[in-house]
Amino acid sequence: MNTYIFYVNKLWGYLRKLCKPRGADILVISKVLLMCLFMTFHMLSSAQTPRKDSGADGPMNHVLRGTVVSAVDNKPLDGVSVRVEAEKARTSTKKDGTFSLAVESLKGLVRFTYVGYKSQEINYTSGVSIVVKLIPEDNKLDEVEVVSTGYQKIPKERATGSFELINNKVLNKRIGGNIMDRLENASVSLRIDKDYQFSDRSPYAATPPNALLIRGRSAISGDFKQTVVLDNAIYEGDIRDINPNDIESVTVLKDAVASSIWGTAGGGGVIVLTSKNGSYNQPNKVNFTSNMTFASKPDIYKLPFMSSPNFIDYEKYLFDKGYYDYFLNDRNSYSTVSPVIELLGALRSGNAEEKEVNNYIEKYKNQDVRDDYSKYFYRNSFQQQYNLDLSGGNQKVTYLFSLGTDINKNQNIASKNNRYTFRSSVKAKPIANLEINADLRYTRVHARDQSILQTISYGASDANGSEWPYLKLVDESGNPINVDIVPIRKAYRDTAGNGKLLDWHFNPLKEIGDNYQLTDPKDLLINLSAKYRVIDNLDINLAYIYQNFQNPIEDWVGIDSYAARNMINFYTQWNDNSVLKRPIPVGDRINYLNDNTESHTARVQANYSWLSSDKRHRLQLLGGSEIRNRKYTRNAYVLYGFNQENLNDLPVDYVSVFPILNKSYGGSNIEDGVDLMLQQNRFISFFSNANYEFKDKYILSGSLRQDASNIFGIGANNKWQPLWSAGASWRIDKELFAKSDQIDQLKLRFTYGFAGRANSSYSAYPIIYYNGADSYTNLPYGSLSSAPNPSLTWEKIQTINWAVDFSFFRNRLSGTFDYYQKNSKNLITSVPIDPTLGYESVTKNGGELKAKGFELTLLSQNIRYENFRWNNKLLLSKNRTKVERYPYKWSSPATYVTTSGSAGGFLREGFEEAAVFAFASAGLDPLNGDPQGYLDGEVSKDYSAILYGSLDNMKYIGPGRPVFYSSLENEFTFGNLSLAFNLQARWGHYMFRKSFSEMDFAQNRVGHDDYLKRWQQTGDELNTVVPSLRYPLDAPRDEFYKKSEVLVIKGDNLRLQDFYLSYQLQKPSFCKSIIVTAFAKNINWIIWKANKLNIDPEYRDAIPLPFTLSVGAKFGF
Repeated sequence: MNTYIFYVNKLWGYLRKLCKPRGADILVISKVLLMCLFMTFHMLSSAQTPRKDSGADGPMNHVLRGTVVSAVDNKPLDGVSVRVEAEKARTSTKKDGTFSLAVESLKGLVRFTYVGYKSQEINYTSGVSIVVKLIPEDNKLDEVEVVSTGYQKIPKERATGSFELINNKVLNKRIGGNIMDRLENASVSLRIDKDYQFSDRSPYAATPPNALLIRGRSAISGDFKQTVVLDNAIYEGDIRDINPNDIESVTVLKDAVASSIWGTAGGGGVIVLTSKNGSYNQPNKVNFTSNMTFASKPDIYKLPFMSSPNFIDYEKYLFDKGYYDYFLNDRNSYSTVSPVIELLGALRSGNAEEKEVNNYIEKYKNQDVRDDYSKYFYRNSFQQQYNLDLSGGNQKVTYLFSLGTDINKNQNIASKNNRYTFRSSVKAKPIANLEINADLRYTRVHARDQSILQTISYGASDANGSEWPYLKLVDESGNPINVDIVPIRKAYRDTAGNGKLLDWHFNPLKEIGDNYQLTDPKDLLINLSAKYRVIDNLDINLAYIYQNFQNPIEDWVGIDSYAARNMINFYTQWNDNSVLKRPIPVGDRINYLNDNTESHTARVQANYSWLSSDKRHRLQLLGGSEIRNRKYTRNAYVLYGFNQENLNDLPVDYVSVFPILNKSYGGSNIEDGVDLMLQQNRFISFFSNANYEFKDKYILSGSLRQDASNIFGIGANNKWQPLWSAGASWRIDKELFAKSDQIDQLKLRFTYGFAGRANSSYSAYPIIYYNGADSYTNLPYGSLSSAPNPSLTWEKIQTINWAVDFSFFRNRLSGTFDYYQKNSKNLITSVPIDPTLGYESVTKNGGELKAKGFELTLLSQNIRYENFRWNNKLLLSKNRTKVERYPYKWSSPATYVTTSGSAGGFLREGFEEAAVFAFASAGLDPLNGDPQGYLDGEVSKDYSAILYGSLDNMKYIGPGRPVFYSSLENEFTFGNLSLAFNLQARWGHYMFRKSFSEMDFAQNRVGHDDYLKRWQQTGDELNTVVPSLRYPLDAPRDEFYKKSEVLVIKGDNLRLQDFYLSYQLQKPSFCKSIIVTAFAKNINWIIWKANKLNIDPEYRDAIPLPFTLSVGAKFGF
């Protein structure tokens, strides 16, 4: 063993130099993994050594011989464990399935175990050769071979379409509060936005438009929301509210044949969630699951930052140049300046001593605002999840009841949320040939977060810009203090209204609990269905699904908060005698919003199956009709002067125009916050599917569907959308010429078809918004938001898919490879028109996207012994989506160049939908450090002409989203102990990095330590790309530098993402089974990255997702 430890340390030294890990946790994990690998090889080498109990030596008088084969195809099984428990004798089968074992007893009991098969015990008699047929585990077959479309379950081997199944075992490898947490790196085709996974629930945060994508983007504008099907109906709520413990499996429908059954809802692919259910003739089963998740504080130190000394140094530079003179002398807007500028202004005007000012500035240089935010506003999050389910059944009835509770304390000290779920599922066979199903699901979430009107967090406490890096939030004793990061200077706030106004100071730490937002989402889903078998081959299904999703939000701004006091003071009027008039009464303010979505779905469906007497022909038919009505309503208003004790509010004049800051800021009426909305969409469809199979080798499939909706034009051709698909597959492995012991399965598939998309964000009819009373006329008014377009019709998505499914060497190596093309046509977008018509643009079917890519899932069983197994799972995909047609063309190249965190900016025809453009750089001018670009092929510093001239001035860099996604899971099993770790790679994309910008600093107080790398003298241009300082500030010069190619970096990276450990206790005393698990994710150990800077390309300018450690246990009774 010392030899192994020596090589572990030697290899670790090499890896440490190569990867340069940071943190003790990575050191420990890496050493443990290396130890496991070396122990594995040690065990394997030991396994090859003959043992006494295998017949090499000892007083064995009898020999047990036999052969072990699969009960499915009679193929011999290699490596099956053969054990006689009474004598502790054991061996394993050879490649031809045979075994020979020396035993003491003439007769006895022998046990056979093999991965993926049911264990079997049989009696033996020495000298009599036996043949043992092992049966595959039933649940294994269900999980691997049966996929769900939401309308029917299909054996995967009989499917021509592209399905991806994530079974319960895979889902349970990841501990998470919602289903999306558990799907990360589990699907080769599904892309999950990092922000969408974040465990803290931010009720007012909009869902990212590309939060979930299957095979890339398939729409240009409107609602990009991915279609999610829960059991057999489209789910209207937030997928994060679904209890993941209720889900048995997830199926991703990717191509036209797979998703065709959903018609216009399946254009971008479909995610089908299949819930757990009870089984007939199943004894009562009780499962209790408890998980706890710990996450570290947000690492705000990872954000781009300018240290206090550098920040103050540049403030002094601007002060000396006179930049702050206007603000210091401003008597109109009274704009706030930093504490350093206040000191320098006081020193210059003779109101402060130089020594005192220098002492304060030196003190500021040693302060870091991040320290106070990290200490007082953030915490390690702690999440608890509990789930209890009871299931069972007899010959007539099955049932499952589940209760779930999640209790979450989030990272912001003012944020927490709880979720409560209940589900009841009952199936019954009251009479022959009839089965009825009643499923009820209820979810309720209680969430408390900061008010959207006053959010206190690092970088978001002041709407006018970032905090000064030297800001302090507490005094030396740790007591909360007032800070001047509000828009109006303290000198004005202290004297306005002759001191009669409400307290106008801002104390972030003291006020964090005075503003809060309460959300109380409620989701009710009722699913009723019945299936009647008319004859042996024909059954009729009826289903009704009702869903009601309510999302009430109350945004409370307490009178003790700065936000409430500031608004009241803004509208307060006074005169020389300090007579006050307050149009907004003193008290709390409540912004109330309730979004309500209600849907009704009814479906009738017939299923027919036929198998010829010689079993050479198999036919499956499905047909039916569905009607769905979806109604969305919104009700919002504002209450002022609210008293929480008597629950009363005070009246407010919303019509009159009141002066702001006693006429200093003009006038405005008071916001009433009224927002009433009603949107009703109706859909009807007729659908049919057919599947023909010959000799279990050749399969043809086809589908026809006709959808209609009320949101499109008046013509029947616009309201109705015919869709179709066709597919074929060929089981090559069943051909005589391909018969081989090395080929388990080899199947070719091809599909072609059309799906659609109903973009409910738009309508063929003109839409008018009524905006209440005009601030000048006091008369009600409305505005047309879109022009009518009676020719508006469905978006259409054409998909071609070639695929091969394979399994070799008795399932040692298996997988799927898909190559696809997805053409999205008739995409709805805004098209510019003659503005004299009254509109600048009209909504039309004018866009087209084309996506190409491949997906590879590769599974390997590297080692499979009775007590040790090592498996790999590789997911590799490529996707590039190109804009084939886009009518909106921008004349300015600067419009196409975006440096934001999102991938890509405005679409440009002929390039990727998330393309990165930049301006070519000619380096820095050696004379003065100015950035240089190109204009008409010549070196130029005419920044305005470069930015706003010809589109030829910019250059295409590459995709802004990863082209390649990959993850490699290594799983090791030692008896009842399993551990796995996942490597994740993203590559083929580019992004802009942040740098020092003089305009960002001056306008928004945003700095960057690239300030130290700026050009300062001739020769510096050889070592830096950061321009020199320039005053007066030159906005075009600054913008050109921020959008030049020198700030573009590659996003390629490889990292250790997560680690999983589980142990199943053997024969616990008080229950049937106990499985203990541990899961660490967001380890974010970057093994390699393309950029040489300290920039994590997964997060760039955002706070990385925190390191998370989860532990849990599942008890079976």
